[in-house]
Amino acid sequence: MPYLTPFQDELPIPETVCPVEDDRDACFLSIAARCKDVKLHSDLPATPVWSYQRAEGQVVRAGVGDTFLGPTVEVRRADVVTVAWKNEIPKDATLPYEVIKVNSTDINLVPQNLPGRWDAIPLEQDTVRKQAHNLHAALVTHLHGGRTQADYDGWPDNTRLSDQVAHYTYHNDQASTMLWYHDHAMHLTRLNVYAGLAGAWLIRDEEEAALELPQGDYELPLIIQDRNLDVDDDGNFTGALLHKAEVNGGEGPAEFFGPYTLVNGRIWPRVDVQATLYRLRLLNGSNARTYRLIFLDENGQNLNARVWQIGSDQGLLQNKVSLPETGLVLVPSERVDLLLDFSAVEGSVYLWNTADAPFGNDDKARPHADAITQELLNLIADPSVTAEVVEAQNADRRRLFPQVMRFDVGAPPKVVSAMLPTDPLRAARPQPVVDAHTNIRLMALVEQPPPDSTEPDATTMLDFWEFVPLSQEPVPDDAEIVTFKFPHPATGEMQTQQCWKAATRFYDRVNWFIHLDTTEVWYIVNLSGDSHPIHVHLVDFSVTQRFNYLWNHRDPNDPTSPSFDPVEFRLMQIEAITPVDIDPNVIGAPKDTVRVDPGQMVGITLTFAPYPGRYMYHCHILEHEDHDMMRPIVVVPKWVPHHDHA
Repeated sequence: MPYLTPFQDELPIPETVCPVEDDRDACFLSIAARCKDVKLHSDLPATPVWSYQRAEGQVVRAGVGDTFLGPTVEVRRADVVTVAWKNEIPKDATLPYEVIKVNSTDINLVPQNLPGRWDAIPLEQDTVRKQAHNLHAALVTHLHGGRTQADYDGWPDNTRLSDQVAHYTYHNDQASTMLWYHDHAMHLTRLNVYAGLAGAWLIRDEEEAALELPQGDYELPLIIQDRNLDVDDDGNFTGALLHKAEVNGGEGPAEFFGPYTLVNGRIWPRVDVQATLYRLRLLNGSNARTYRLIFLDENGQNLNARVWQIGSDQGLLQNKVSLPETGLVLVPSERVDLLLDFSAVEGSVYLWNTADAPFGNDDKARPHADAITQELLNLIADPSVTAEVVEAQNADRRRLFPQVMRFDVGAPPKVVSAMLPTDPLRAARPQPVVDAHTNIRLMALVEQPPPDSTEPDATTMLDFWEFVPLSQEPVPDDAEIVTFKFPHPATGEMQTQQCWKAATRFYDRVNWFIHLDTTEVWYIVNLSGDSHPIHVHLVDFSVTQRFNYLWNHRDPNDPTSPSFDPVEFRLMQIEAITPVDIDPNVIGAPKDTVRVDPGQMVGITLTFAPYPGRYMYHCHILEHEDHDMMRPIVVVPKWVPHHDHA
């Protein structure tokens, strides 16, 4: 297996751009998707990628190094900005990497842990691989977390081909936070984002400015992603990316998990920091991988208690929260805003990942603190042996290289630095009213076996089962009816609601018509074996409840109980039972993505404003999203009739 030296390369920082004013005093940006060659590591040949690049805009902070990530866009709250999203990828250009599946049944080998195409399903037997060979750039950009009018939200079917442009207007009328923009094309999101199409979007406001947080060189955007690499017949890196999934007759993880961790587009980088307070803006931009992050000093001691989280997906927390020593869990598309004072640390600080993949938030899969320390000490002593040690211990957990990046601490700055802010960080925000009249919606996340597992490229995928109460409209004769039992979010009294399964795929009928400016509670039940990040467009929300549940009176958290299989079992009942603690950094946090763990039923409270239109919710594991784990919703004014759909 070819070897790359960790912490050899400097952390790239994408340039920061602001809109410019046109001749009508309107704010304008132009960002183009282009082909590019970039170094992911100094020991690799150049890698062909697709990349968002500034076409028009004012540079307010020069970038450091080279990266495939798009420029960081910085705007003020309520700035109305029109962006020309240009597709400048040549018409004859195809996807700049191979898309393969491996059908490996050897439990001692984990194909995704290794670079190269060995044991790949042949091209003629792999439908997706054949399609990817002829895939051209059909692109549409979504501003994730933006309160955006529906026409500009990046509906997945509204793609632009080569030499075409989409003009999207963003009002940015929301609290200061870090959003991100990425491709959102139907059936292609996982491939286009993997090719490189992503970037950060910062909204600033007076509330944030009053905290006098670290800024400029002391504010670091850190976009974490995983990738795999191709090799030639001699086992040497070619520089090309490789999208590799495992199938195993439909039993392997259809999601992409790569062994190489990139931060800002560079594999295991390092950054020089001064001995002072820094603001770290983290985004999990991976297709499917969840991270459980720990900061370690060079002796392997856990520093998480010294790291403060001050913000979440949709802005500042009311009070700062120290990171759990067991690790900060970050699912795909989640963002966190952190403060770390390097003046209390000598030498280097390492960012370490302890999460297995696929991730299920299982305590038994979390490495012990002593094992984490030993991993780091092994890496410092001899980086080339780390993978062997981890592979021997965690062959099936796809955590071949736990290192993420390194911070090298230098002298204090010569100027007065920022101070850790006192609580509260912001004023309390009005809480949505949840009462006996609040509409409650129910859905389930279900693992769907392939229709024919004997096919070489058979792949297990996930569905949303979307439910509609029997009382709301005529029910088909063949409808699958499920009884839900759950505590009412306002009163806590147990409710029983009978529903029918009304949709499972993206293009099934629209069921959920939601009144503008109303608050709802959604209960999301995870019937699968892995955690899922669920993202709702247009809104921010609060995670208000977590429960264990029973399905058909069976306990999914009981290892002796069978897992739910929609082929073997018909779902008859879901009953919420014992409450589960919400993570301290999630309580009251403004969110747009929620982690739903196996065996759990999660309640979120959402207010749909300020725009009507057609939006969606979906799993942000991109391999799931691309295979229809996504559903449309329609937000309508209360006075618009919509045929009695709820």
